[in-house]
Amino acid sequence: MSNKSKEPSTQKGATQKRIDARNARMAARNKDKETAEVVEKKLTERRKTDKPIRRKLNIEICIHCYNYQHRLSWMLSSLVQQKGKVPNLIINISHSSNNGDPTTEEVCNYFRKKGLNIVETILTKQEVSNRAIGRNRQVAQSEADWILFVDSDLVYDPYFFDDLQKQLKTNLRYEDKVMGADRHSLNIPFCVKYFEEDDRKYPCEIKNVAKIPAQWPKKWISGKRIAAGYFQLASLEAIREKAGGKYVKRARDHWRGTRGDRMFRCRMGGRVGIDVKPQYHLNHDRGGPEIQR
Repeated sequence: MSNKSKEPSTQKGATQKRIDARNARMAARNKDKETAEVVEKKLTERRKTDKPIRRKLNIEICIHCYNYQHRLSWMLSSLVQQKGKVPNLIINISHSSNNGDPTTEEVCNYFRKKGLNIVETILTKQEVSNRAIGRNRQVAQSEADWILFVDSDLVYDPYFFDDLQKQLKTNLRYEDKVMGADRHSLNIPFCVKYFEEDDRKYPCEIKNVAKIPAQWPKKWISGKRIAAGYFQLASLEAIREKAGGKYVKRARDHWRGTRGDRMFRCRMGGRVGIDVKPQYHLNHDRGGPEIQR
């Protein structure tokens, strides 16, 4: 008898919770819509008064590194070897200071001597498994024009950033959504075997680095329509206006999770695909025996 008398009250409470949750979601969507309208109004006003951009752009490349020091050396080698009219590149690497052999800190110090402007965002052992924490801190520190969130296992075509800067000065100049681009994702078994047999002493610069993975077998070429976490390009101004100056509100995104990527895209009002020079993904065995990457 007592159980039956409680059932209507319990059902009513559950229904009210669902209503409250729905109302909260609607309120959040309305707030995001209002924010987007404000940002668009500001951009419209700016378009009327802006002059051509003649200076170099400041692009901050935000990398998160954990157990990828060998591949990170390939990535930084490709940044050292950029040609053409290269923008001012600030390379912000979030990592745990004592992780890996060599450590990420040793890799950073080596490539600073090669001329790269590298900033380190140091995380604890617990934080390093959550890249959203690092990305939030990288955005908070940045004074760049554009933020590029990337993985730590990419190799760029020598004219990648020359071409990207041209686009950001012209057809992409006022883009305030997240931009995504294709990457050449390379064959996993081939990459794993290559790095297992690699006898280079790291850290080191890989000469003519972009020519090497360009010859490797590919898994696929994709990403432009998704704007996934390995390439998310956005205006710092838009991040501050639309996303409150944060990658995610609450850093719940763990290493393999992608919720943070999706949340960021949503809060930025969606995604736009762009065409870029090739970027090669030095693929790896997810969850396999390959510890040093």
